[in-house]
Amino acid sequence: MSIFYYKAKNKVAETISGQIFAQNKEEAIEKINQLGLMPIAVEDPVGESAAATQALSGKVNVKEIYVFSRQLASLLKAGLPLLSALQTIEQQVSHLYFRGIISRIILGIKDGASLGDCLAQHPQIFSSLYVAMIRAGEESGQLKDMLVSMAEHLKNQNEIITKIRTALAYPLIMLFVGLGTVVFMLTYVMPRLTHLFVDVHQNLPLPTVIVMVSSELLQKWWMVILLIVFILAFFIRRWVVSPLGHVVLSRVQLNLPWWGQFVLKIQLARFCRSLELLLKSGISILRALKLSIPVVSNAVIREQLERCHDDLVGGNSLGESLKRSSKIPGIVGDLIAVGEESGSLANTLQEIADDYERDISETIKVLTTLLEPIMIIVMGSVIGFMVMAMLLPIFQLDIFSR
Repeated sequence: MSIFYYKAKNKVAETISGQIFAQNKEEAIEKINQLGLMPIAVEDPVGESAAATQALSGKVNVKEIYVFSRQLASLLKAGLPLLSALQTIEQQVSHLYFRGIISRIILGIKDGASLGDCLAQHPQIFSSLYVAMIRAGEESGQLKDMLVSMAEHLKNQNEIITKIRTALAYPLIMLFVGLGTVVFMLTYVMPRLTHLFVDVHQNLPLPTVIVMVSSELLQKWWMVILLIVFILAFFIRRWVVSPLGHVVLSRVQLNLPWWGQFVLKIQLARFCRSLELLLKSGISILRALKLSIPVVSNAVIREQLERCHDDLVGGNSLGESLKRSSKIPGIVGDLIAVGEESGSLANTLQEIADDYERDISETIKVLTTLLEPIMIIVMGSVIGFMVMAMLLPIFQLDIFSR
């Protein structure tokens, strides 16, 4: 559904303006007529501006959804009605596209829809897990508690994402600075030294020849090289997001030493946390498992979890199904099997998710500690090689002159 802004004449011929929630323009006009008004103009500026803003600003990130959930829970706990709480949040949101979405949600609730149904209209922002939790909260009368749980879940997700970005920020900055230095030396410094080396007619060391050839290629063919890089990047990106590319990349990720275990921990932490939250909200194990699988981004692990879902439909237990999965650690299946037998599956999943999240935090700390010196060594070696290649002929000239 969309927001439609309208101008209309009332019974005393006064021009009034407002907004209405409808599937399309025709339905909006019909609803305006039902209000006893004569429509003059009906537009959908929110939909247009939202699309434009999304194109410029990208999707709503996890942090913004977390803040939205936390604020909504706080306002509801303070005794504010749902509609008033949403209107208060709408006024405070700075992200224009997200504000437009909240406006649509408000109009949907005014139109009699539930919060869960309104959120389900925007799957690009609110995941199936989020919508299921909200619907469960509305049905059980525990909406505030569900919002708190989702806010905590999103906060943990955001913290992990922030830690990973922070860990990669310094190495990426070093990489760009290092590449800039290499390009500067190849295009500005080396060409000036090349004339000197050629004029003396002496045999040049191999490192110097390599750098000279690289410099010449970069100067003559930089546009072609840049074009090739852009074309390769474009096709690689297209391939990575394709179904085949996604599966291949998922397999490669899991088979890489050390990195594969890190990816596996992230995926299982997400899955166990999502399943725990859904079970605690009162959703059946079968439905909860189906809703939890999409939070797993790795295609290989997701496929194995889908098989577990099929086994569950066939009457098998989740723990036994997980034990038969080749990529999921056996200890996870064992713990879940024990949780099923004792009737404390949700608590078991919480403990597994907590353990994995602690491991992820520790791994990120190690990653941050190791990446910085590794990048310094790598970039120092590359730049050191180039400096050596430039200085070796000068040292030879100095030796011969003596």
